[in-house]
Amino acid sequence: MTSASMNPDRPEFAITAAVALLHERGLQGVRINANFYATGNWRCRVFVPEPRDPSEQNILLDYTSGSGWDPFLTPTVKGIADAFAEAAAAYPAARRADPEYAAWLTELRERTGGGSFVMWEDAYSREHMWEDRGLVRLLYADLAAASRDEAAHGGVDENGWTLVGTMPVPPAVCGPR
Repeated sequence: MTSASMNPDRPEFAITAAVALLHERGLQGVRINANFYATGNWRCRVFVPEPRDPSEQNILLDYTSGSGWDPFLTPTVKGIADAFAEAAAAYPAARRADPEYAAWLTELRERTGGGSFVMWEDAYSREHMWEDRGLVRLLYADLAAASRDEAAHGGVDENGWTLVGTMPVPPAVCGPR
């Protein structure tokens, strides 16, 4: 990881980076789901699903960007990851291997230049419904990453809706390995 991705200036980027850091530390069972709330705030849950159960259980963080950096004692990627690791110790499933999800999150971070994503929850049109389309919306850390990603991953889907700024949803929760 670069120093810029280790100390991002936005909490949503730091939280996503902290989950990626946990994967590097062998805690691939930790996941993040994120969306925009009706108020415009980014919110997420960092959690440890049980094998074969995608529900957001064993929650390590329930966060809204309306809180800013307030919930974090050490507002760095390492500090946030350390707090997640301490909380995840209570859940054996946090240590299970999930290389498909870890690879998905790595790709997301590379494509966004250290950014994050949202799963559109309060969709106004079918185009934004992540479950129907099987896509998440990317949040880029900088314009250069957005330009690179658009050049590499443009196009439209079968409905004629743009694929720019999207990528497939994370893989399903797998069983024990």
